[in-house]
Amino acid sequence: MHTIALHLAVATTPAARHLSYVRLAATVPAASQAAGGLMLAVVALVAVLLAVIASAARGLVALLSEFLRVAAAMTSFFFTMVIVVVVAVALLVHH
Repeated sequence: MHTIALHLAVATTPAARHLSYVRLAATVPAASQAAGGLMLAVVALVAVLLAVIASAARGLVALLSEFLRVAAAMTSFFFTMVIVVVVAVALLVHH
């Protein structure tokens, strides 16, 4: 996901620059440059937001992975304990 944000930023930066070169009208060049600068700022903000979301997703996946690992270890332990108890009860009943 980290590479997606990077590729998105790389792909949209030339488009934002291109928008800053487009003139809406010959009499309003300052408004066009301001819109292009604003668009570049919005694209940069979106790229940063995607990078933050990707980082949070990686952290969440790591946390979920650890929870699943602990749950698997606990299940193995409890399954082993059930087998030990069943064997102990079977030995006590037969004697």
